[in-house]
Formats: sequence, structure tokens, C-alpha cells
Amino acid sequence: MAVAQISSLDGFRSGRRLAALLRGHDEIAAAVQAARATLQPVVSFDHLAAWDEAVHGLFAVNLGAAVVLGYLRLSERWPVQRPADDLVAIGRAVSDIGRSAGSRVAHALLTELSKVLPRLAGAGELTAVLAAFGQLADTGPESAGLAIVRLELFLAQSGGEAFSAWVSAGLRASGGRAARRRAYFALEDPLSARLFAAGRTGDDFSRLEKRLAATTLALWNRKSRFRKLAVAPTPVPRRTSLAAGFIGLPETFPGFEGEGADALYLAAVAHAGAHLVHSTVRFPVGRLKALQIALVSLIEDARVETLALRELPGLRRLWLPFHTATPSGQATAAGLMTRLARALIDPDYQDSDAWVTKGQQLFAAAADRWTDPAISREIGGLLGNDIGQMRLQFNAKSYVVEPAYRDDNLALWDFGDQPDSPAETIELAVDSVRIERRDDPAAQSADDDAKPDEALRARAGAATLLDGFPAATYPEWDYAARAERADWTTILEADAAVSAKPFDLPADTDTMRWVTRLTRDASIGRRIRHKGQRDGEALDIDAAVAVTIERRAGNTGEPRVYQRDAPGPRDLAILLLMDLSQSTADRDRRGRTVLDVERKAAAIMATAVEAANDSIAVHGFSSDGRERVRYLRIKDFEEPMDAVVRSRLAGVASSHSTRLGAALRHAGGYLAGRRAFRKVLLLLTDGEPSDIDVPDPQYLVEDARRAAQQLRRRSTDIFAFGIGEGRFPQLDRIFGERYALRVPRIEVLPQRVMQLYAELKK
Repeated sequence: MAVAQISSLDGFRSGRRLAALLRGHDEIAAAVQAARATLQPVVSFDHLAAWDEAVHGLFAVNLGAAVVLGYLRLSERWPVQRPADDLVAIGRAVSDIGRSAGSRVAHALLTELSKVLPRLAGAGELTAVLAAFGQLADTGPESAGLAIVRLELFLAQSGGEAFSAWVSAGLRASGGRAARRRAYFALEDPLSARLFAAGRTGDDFSRLEKRLAATTLALWNRKSRFRKLAVAPTPVPRRTSLAAGFIGLPETFPGFEGEGADALYLAAVAHAGAHLVHSTVRFPVGRLKALQIALVSLIEDARVETLALRELPGLRRLWLPFHTATPSGQATAAGLMTRLARALIDPDYQDSDAWVTKGQQLFAAAADRWTDPAISREIGGLLGNDIGQMRLQFNAKSYVVEPAYRDDNLALWDFGDQPDSPAETIELAVDSVRIERRDDPAAQSADDDAKPDEALRARAGAATLLDGFPAATYPEWDYAARAERADWTTILEADAAVSAKPFDLPADTDTMRWVTRLTRDASIGRRIRHKGQRDGEALDIDAAVAVTIERRAGNTGEPRVYQRDAPGPRDLAILLLMDLSQSTADRDRRGRTVLDVERKAAAIMATAVEAANDSIAVHGFSSDGRERVRYLRIKDFEEPMDAVVRSRLAGVASSHSTRLGAALRHAGGYLAGRRAFRKVLLLLTDGEPSDIDVPDPQYLVEDARRAAQQLRRRSTDIFAFGIGEGRFPQLDRIFGERYALRVPRIEVLPQRVMQLYAELKK
């Protein structure tokens, strides 16, 4: 009873404080009374007092009458079955978010929450969304409004926790830069678009796959094989793709649901079937420009559909509803192409543009040759020249085939022996330097829910030649979003600078004597079996049978009937990767830096491995953000350990940070190119992964762990030496306890490295 009285008193006092605050604000005061009257019968005194405080906080933060009234209207309509704690949480969160991001964002959030509240019924869903907006308002208030307008669409396809992960991924991806945050939350960033689309719980392809297979069999008498295409990592919508005998279809077509999605999938497989039947040759790309490729593809689409309609006129009902282009006063290349696509299939369509009319006339004039694919090349080439003379711009990167049921047309083209994917060939190449995109073929793992797209593109970024030339881009694993960020890091590669004074081998006679003893007569790799020997450890059965036959035939010969195994050629490839981050310049009590000890260990090991006729490369790395991962070649596999290499070793210096995952992937690429029985990547580091654009300490650890796992799946052994007195708790996480080795006393690093080498040679 006493507790109830105290609660009642608290509620009375909170109401009095709120009434005093609102004196003179008659409209808001009246709305408060109305909302309070609605809530009072269904919530406890404690909750009512907390609600009063939430309203008090909204008013006190001076967000304006519209925000307070919006919260009060939400309170009046609050569902009885919904906990009052959620209503109070919304009030407090909007107050905090408005304080950081402004009243306009606060009002927009309240408006959006009133619409999506039924979708946030699960345990913790609302809490996750409010926490995500709170984090965004604190870190990137300029982007909060962009995220709010996408909340309803996101929740229509996923849940609150997935939305929270999407927001967190954007804040990490932006690296503290407002422009990148705006691009991410506006869905202009490839990663954002991919993660946003990945949140969909619907999968129209899986739902319709059997029906689509039956449709293609009925239409074209073909048993087609389908595959579901991964979510595209760009804002450009994905289209159907034909490759290697498969019809690839997106798991969803954005903007199409229910019956509309069903109709689009049926139209897409009907169009794909028309290509399989009537597109009998592939066009050589040659020196065609991107615009010409797109136009030839458009004419070929019209040609195969025209032939299909001769046999199956009812297909027009499938295709024609998606041709919605209409004449427009503003002419663009992409717009004219969409209008031409409709003009070539819709006999009732009239277009006043002379270019569209010319396309119709050229296509109609070739009616007696519609079965010849060459007309597509001819007509497309002529129309492309006209577009060029009209000075209409065409952006190959943003162009997407329209209407949506048509495929991407890449299967129509023969790109020859060009090393990159067709999608990359269409785009303009980087003028200054060619970047190679390198993927990890073993990137699929048990914890990988997102497959990287097949047409990932490399970007040079802004780099100075002093840092090296852009050599490759690599993906990076976002453990929170459970997705791989395509082409996220850029490797800048260069030969290490040469110092005027070479790094002389240590004059430690005990160490060198131990190295000499270790490498003498050492071997590793395959053992070669020598047959037909005069003596050996085992009998050579084939030789013994042959000798027996010869003797029974009356012939005598030398009885070489034994076999023995002997060591084969040394077949070990080691890549020694040195951490060159700024922390390696730290000195111990005796004035020695970690980098000095790394140099000594590298020199001793390279000399020993070379003496043992094994191959070794010595490389180093540091990073200054994801677009500047510097990778220095100190000694390559084929180079001898001579004065030049020792001068490079002396010239390396400590700088910047430690983006380990990218360096491991690049080093693994070098090892993958070696023909060796055993491949070993050996890391020397004094710390754990970090970089200037990554505030989450766990992010780079998980990415490095994933890189290490991928390399091991490619049969590369990886070992890491943690140098110094640090505990290095994350090394075990990255490499595993057996492969993460500690060296608290930095002076013993060379001996520990050589001990590992001795174990590898057993």
C-alpha cells in the first residue's frame, strides 16, 4: 500500500512539473492532457511518471512544438497491447537524437516510427532501431535523415536488428568522412546497396523456380538450368544473365512484388529462351565503344523477340506491359534507347524523335533478314554513329538494360582473351596504371552469408607514386554485417628504397655457426623413389618379375631388383612478411628497435634458407587507410641475398599503421604463384591490426582471421611471431594458438625464427 502511494505521489509530482513547464503553451498543454487521459487507464503510475519525464525532456530540449505534438499524437494512438516502456523509450531517444541532429530529424523519426511500429514487434527490435539512430545522430548527424527515409523500406524486407547492422556497417565504412556517410545512407555506395538489398527476407526466385523451369520447357522445349544471382554490390539494378548454359536470375527484382514479380520473372525467362533459340552467334567486341555495344544488344533483343513472336504471338502479352517509355522533350542516350526498344515491339507506339523513327525504319527494312544476326551489328553501328553526332552523353557505368525483363546481354559478346570480365571491358580502363583485382578462390566459408559479386571492379583511388603503384584491390570482411566489402583495400606496391649502406649480416658467430649446422645436408619436400637398383631398402617387384622372366627365357642380366628412396629436390617456399608500422620504431631498454631485430632475423633466415637451396622472399607492409596499404618488396624469390637486397633491408623504415588482412592476401598471392611442395607465410609483428579509418578494434582482427583461414584452405601454412612484451591476445584469434608464437625478449627473435625453420624442414 505504501509503495502504491509513493508511486502515485511520484506520478502526481511529475504531472505538476510538466504542467508548470507548459504554462503559456496552451495547444501543447491541451494535447498533453488528452494523451495523459488516454494512457492513464492502461498504464501504471510508474510508467505515467516516466512518460511525463519523456515529454518534459522533449519540450526542454527545445525541438519545437511539432516534435512534441508528434510524440503526443503517437501516445494517444499507442496500442494497448504494446508495453508502455517502448513509448517512453521512443520519447527519450527522440530527445537525444534531436539534441544531436536537430528538430527536423527528430520530427521525421517520429513520423516514420508511427508508420513502422507494427513491424517492430519482436523482442529488442525497437531498441535496436533506436540505438542505431542514436549512434548515427552522434557520429553522423548529417546522414540521419537519409537513413530515416529508408527505414520503412528496410523493415518491409527485414528486421530492426538487420537495420542496426546496416547502420553500423555504414559508420565503419565511412572512416569518419561525412561525404562517404552521405553516399552510404543515400544508397549511392556499392556496399550500402548490397547490404540493404541483402536484408530482404523474400526470395522470389526460389519461390518461382519450378514454375519458371516448366515455362521454358513449354515454350522452347528446353530443360533450362537456373541459378540464383548474388545481390549486386552496386546501386545499378541486376538483370538476368546467360552464361555457361545457365539462366541466372536475381533473387528479387527491386520494386516488383506479388503478381508483378511473377509476371516479370515469366517475361525474363521467355526472353532468355528467345536468345537461347535465336542468338546463334556471338559478336566480337573488337574496338566497339560501350554505346555501340549497348545499341547492337538492343537491336539483337528486338530481333530475337520478333522471331519468337512469329512462333508464339501470345508472348507479346508477357513483354509489352513492361515497355512503358513515352516521348519526352528532353533527349538522352539512355532515354532514346528505351523508347526505341518499345518502338520495335509495340506496333501502336508512335514517337516523334527522328532517331527513334530511323531505328524503326532500319529494322523494318531488314525484315527479310531477321534470321541473320548480322543485321543487329549493322543497325546498331549506324544508330551509334548518329548518337555520337548528336553529342548525347552515355554513361556506361550507370547504364542498365531496359525494360527490366531483358538480360544484361553479356552472353552475346565475344571478349576474346582479355583477362578481365566482360562487364569491366565495357568500362573505361584506368589511364595511369592497371590494377589487378584479386579474389580469394577459397573465400566461401561456413560463416560467410554473402557471396561477392562476379563483376567486382578495381579502383585506383588517390595515390602518390612515392607510396608505390596501385597493384591490386582486395575485399575486406565486415564481421558485424557478415558481408565482404568488395574491392575495399588498395595495395600500393614498390621495391624497397636502397640505402647507401647495406645491412651487414650480424657478427654473432654462435648464431651463424648454428645456422650453418642447421642448413647443412638439410632437405624438405618429396622423396624420390629410385627403382632397378643393385641394392636398397626394399624389393622392386616389377624388376624382380622381369629378371625371373629373363632367366627362364635363358637370358642372364644384372640383377637390379631393389629400390630405395632418396631425398628429392628441396621444395619449400617461404615468404617472410615484416610489419613496418610506426610502432616497430619503439626501443627496448637497451636501445634496440623492433625493426632492427626484424632486419637481423630476416637477414639470417634469408641467408640460411638460400644456403639450404630453398626459396625465400622478404616483403614488408604498413598502411595509411584502406586506399594506401603500402607493400614493399625487399627480396623476391628469385633474387640472391646479395648487397642490393641487404641495401633494401637497411632502407626500410617504420611508418603508419597495420592493415594486416590486405597484406596477408597480397602475400598469399605471391606464394600462390610459386611451384612448391610446401608454402609458408611467416609474419613478424610487434602489434595487432589497426588503421586510422577503423575505430572498431575487432573489425581488422576478424578480417585478418578470415584472410588467414582462406590462405590455409589454399594449403599455405601461416605462422606469426608477436615481438615484444605485449600479450597479443588477438594473435591467437587470427592465427590459432599453435601458429601464434610470442617473443617477449626481442633479441632472441632470430634464434626463434631459425628454430621454426628447423621444424619446417623435418
